[in-house]
Amino acid sequence: MVQKTVRSAAFLFLLLALLCAFAIGVENKTAYTRDGVHFVSKERMEENILYEYARPGDYREVQVPLDTIVVGASVIPEWAEEEEEQLVQEGKGDEKQAEMDSPNGKGDAPKYPYATIGVGLLLTCGLIAYVAWVRSHKIRRGRRSLRRR
Repeated sequence: MVQKTVRSAAFLFLLLALLCAFAIGVENKTAYTRDGVHFVSKERMEENILYEYARPGDYREVQVPLDTIVVGASVIPEWAEEEEEQLVQEGKGDEKQAEMDSPNGKGDAPKYPYATIGVGLLLTCGLIAYVAWVRSHKIRRGRRSLRRR
């Protein structure tokens, strides 16, 4: 019995060592992250800092496996930047900014139109589960009391 345990432990150890040897050979690429979950390229990080979506100290450089999704730089057409500058010069940029500063960012349209339906469904399902749980416990108590008699 002891030999089987030792043999299986040795086999698992060798398997783990083999997997680690393959993992060491994995090549990495450089990415930048704020939260350790989402990764961006250096160009995207610089754009975020340039457009004040982030501060210079927010990102840290990390090495990630080659199959990790890294968000690249956005492609902002030059005509869009020129158009925005013209709107600011004409005074129309303030209206656009006021619209974007509204709570939902789109004027009067709700940001999450189906959120109330989702919350309502979650509450309803939770209530049904609670009622079913209470009823099942009452039935179990009833069966136990019948067994004791």
